[in-house]
Amino acid sequence: MPKQGRAQPVILPTQSVGTHLPLARGGYFHISSRPWHTLLFLLPFIIFYELGSTGIIGGGVSETLEAQDMLVRFFDLFGVLGLHLPAIVLVVTLLIQHLLSKSRWTVYPGVLFAMIAESAFLTGPLVVLAIVLSSLAPAVITGGAAQSIEPTVIPSTFEGMYLAVGAGIYEEMLFRLVLITLLHFVVTDVLGFKHKTGLVIAVVLSALAFAWHHDAVTATGVLNWRLGIFYTLAGGYFGVLFLARGFGIAVGAHLMYDLLVLVVMPGIQAE
Repeated sequence: MPKQGRAQPVILPTQSVGTHLPLARGGYFHISSRPWHTLLFLLPFIIFYELGSTGIIGGGVSETLEAQDMLVRFFDLFGVLGLHLPAIVLVVTLLIQHLLSKSRWTVYPGVLFAMIAESAFLTGPLVVLAIVLSSLAPAVITGGAAQSIEPTVIPSTFEGMYLAVGAGIYEEMLFRLVLITLLHFVVTDVLGFKHKTGLVIAVVLSALAFAWHHDAVTATGVLNWRLGIFYTLAGGYFGVLFLARGFGIAVGAHLMYDLLVLVVMPGIQAE
């Protein structure tokens, strides 16, 4: 969050953390965390999801994303309603941040490919976490994105891809971009706590909200503490990625993990 004396406007909290690391200055870690390459990285996924939601590609889908519905209802509070509005707001926000930063419009294709590889690599800790929770590992690994959207049918390959991409974008937008930013503002600017304290509190509270969002945690009427731990730690992990590596990498790691559990693993099991 911005503080007095900053030479450059800041919208995303990640802009005030990862980009000040010595390793990040001017290189891949800096460029990949900036709004312009974040937008370029996410734009194909956003277009894929939005076209899928209209049935232009894939012939339509039978499921909707709860996180997206929550964002649509949030905008409806201000008298604005539209299925595609969250995506439009995300794109416009990143463009505004890039314009305010007065950075160049240079495109580095190598950075974009590296962001894909990094996102895939960063799914590893989530898989390890699921394995550590060994007695519940199958349910944890296969329940991630699917439980958050309450599927009524087993998704096809396309629908699995669609839901994985949508969950990655809209859950990160809701729980990291919106919630962490809002909580950080309340804790630091309203309550007067230090910047780093605000970040820690925001990440923890957003992780708890992320776990609560997944119905599988209390599906039986009793708290499933292992699933609760998994989703809370996963939410905290995505929160740290958001702050340290930027919104694009957080979304990338999330959707890559969901692609693993909704597309890759079912495909292997079907063989």
